[in-house]
Amino acid sequence: MSSTSTNKQPLLIDRPLFDLVRITTQTVGSAASNTLFVQGGQAPSILVDMDANLQEDNNNGGIIDSITITRNEFYRAPDYTVNTTTSGDVISLVSGQMVFVQETGVLGAAAASGYGYYTYTGSATLTGVNTSLLYSGGTASGFDYNGVAYGYQPAVTFIFYQTRGVTVPIPASGDYCVLFSKTVPANSGTVDCSDLMPQLSAPIAQAGNTNGLGPTAPLRNKGIYMERGDRLYVGVFPDGPNVSGYLAGAHIIAQGGFF
Repeated sequence: MSSTSTNKQPLLIDRPLFDLVRITTQTVGSAASNTLFVQGGQAPSILVDMDANLQEDNNNGGIIDSITITRNEFYRAPDYTVNTTTSGDVISLVSGQMVFVQETGVLGAAAASGYGYYTYTGSATLTGVNTSLLYSGGTASGFDYNGVAYGYQPAVTFIFYQTRGVTVPIPASGDYCVLFSKTVPANSGTVDCSDLMPQLSAPIAQAGNTNGLGPTAPLRNKGIYMERGDRLYVGVFPDGPNVSGYLAGAHIIAQGGFF
């Protein structure tokens, strides 16, 4: 690789690009009017900045060939499930382990809070038949009740924008050009956005997208070309529960190279 952004062949990578941003409440678009366009007063976050005035980022543009979205929250699966199939199994619990009471009808004593998830909080190991334990919700046997939908993560949609020729730190709402939107499915932690990125007009020296490859479908690489001065922004679409505390945050990571 060359040491500067000059004296090199076209499309050769000068140095790697790696940028990330955390999204929490940076909402964009409007669910009421069913639009992805940035609304007045909204401020998506900068993911990649090819600002020509940044001294530490002297470049002739670059390419982004990978974008991933990873939720910040993580919920562990229950250690035991109580239902007709598992009824009568002997279980052993230490503090912090979780039991999912899926069918209350198999219990010898009714669970205080009914159907749902219970975390054992006792200091000593608790061993017994799963249908004979008292899932008390926090008193008799030392269980905390986590509700009926513990760990549920609703789908959330992120929108990516590109700006060009804009020199102010926060462009006007009309300066954001929609590139694509990506929905993280319910109960999914990480997604890759390469399936929605534009096809590049010229191949680059890396593995390409081979989905559907055949005699009439030549190899096409996907990515985002960015000129010097371009910026890539991202925000979260405000539909339903996405901005009501269900999204604890997500990290968006972009990788590629500078020209």
